[in-house]
Amino acid sequence: MFQLDIDRSARGAPVETLHKIVGGWGLVITVQSSGDLEAIIGAIVGAAPRLSEDHEVRADGLIVSRVGYYRIFWGAVRYPAGSLAILAPLPLHENQDPRDWIRHFRIEVLDPIQALSHQGYAVGGGGDGMVTEREFCQAFKTAYV
Repeated sequence: MFQLDIDRSARGAPVETLHKIVGGWGLVITVQSSGDLEAIIGAIVGAAPRLSEDHEVRADGLIVSRVGYYRIFWGAVRYPAGSLAILAPLPLHENQDPRDWIRHFRIEVLDPIQALSHQGYAVGGGGDGMVTEREFCQAFKTAYV
């Protein structure tokens, strides 16, 4: 596991919010691509179409998707060699038992996103401030909006 860091210039940008997500949640999915921002977002929504059914695009460009019994907080950013995305599952309600929704999350989001690795995307995970992929960690340090 690798500690996820950001450049000082990313403070106040969506990159910092994504960084806080990785630091504050126990589970995240990471996706890295050499393609542009629109391509990675399209691939993610194509793999897990429920993310687009009931969603809100926040002022900072990050997205909250409500999917059945849970939510996904996610976003994508550019870096010099492509684009990066982070997705974090959240319960729909505070104090909700994860057993109520974790199986649905795995079937509807996690497994389909992991399948993007067969299409040239680097898919990993992480949480609690760490990510599994060294390359993602290095790319994230150079990310911008």
